[in-house]
Amino acid sequence: MELFQPQVGGPCHLLRKYYHKNMKININNIQFISNTDVRWYLSSQIIWIGKEKNYGEIEELINKSYGSFKWLWSDSDTILFNKEDLNFIGAVIKLNEPIIVKSGKMDKVLLEEREGNIKISEERNFECNLSDFTEYYIEEDNLLSYSEKWDRANLSIEIKITSDFSVVLQNNEMVGILIYYASNHLIPDVVYHVDANENIDSNLCIKLGRFFELIEKIDNDDDLTQHGELELKKAFLEIYEEVLPYNELSYVALKDTILNVVDYL
Repeated sequence: MELFQPQVGGPCHLLRKYYHKNMKININNIQFISNTDVRWYLSSQIIWIGKEKNYGEIEELINKSYGSFKWLWSDSDTILFNKEDLNFIGAVIKLNEPIIVKSGKMDKVLLEEREGNIKISEERNFECNLSDFTEYYIEEDNLLSYSEKWDRANLSIEIKITSDFSVVLQNNEMVGILIYYASNHLIPDVVYHVDANENIDSNLCIKLGRFFELIEKIDNDDDLTQHGELELKKAFLEIYEEVLPYNELSYVALKDTILNVVDYL
């Protein structure tokens, strides 16, 4: 169930180009994306990576970039690589819902970690989907979004593009993204820059987990009764009251989203 429509700067036009189904990725050591460029818009469930503030600015990159430009109305996410040097410059990823809440730590045994950036190996556009599944790990405050093609039983490479943002590669293809301290990157739709000095209370992770679990109940119940709706509204508003005293951007994002959900119900 899609609860919310994307609101971050509005949609742009579909680019009519031929897309190859796969792309190959190389690794280099040039890092120019910062943690402040990693944004999680909770109300529209969009992960925004890069310095561009809205879809209009990203459209301006079309003639300067290779990538997937199918936006939010297809199965492909938007991934951008600079045409001059083929380096990764940003992404707009619509998370698949419901987000699955995990109470334990994420298994990273088969992830080989490196630092740097990624670049495409060929000068061409492609299709890419990094959001078939989404998991949120409460204890570590990690957000993992990944493709159904990812074989988690086999070795993968985690490229730490910033200290908080990683891309997961397998067989030289992008298969997922990972955001550490994800609640620090939660911001309302009207904001375009994450506060690098923001320090979020760990209790926010627990409240986020409860929020996602309630969203999952909505998705799993096709015949929600009036009584069930009232109970869900009450549970959402309990979380709202708990975060109401806080004014940091992450809390504002959660408060705004809860109100959206309650209005939807």
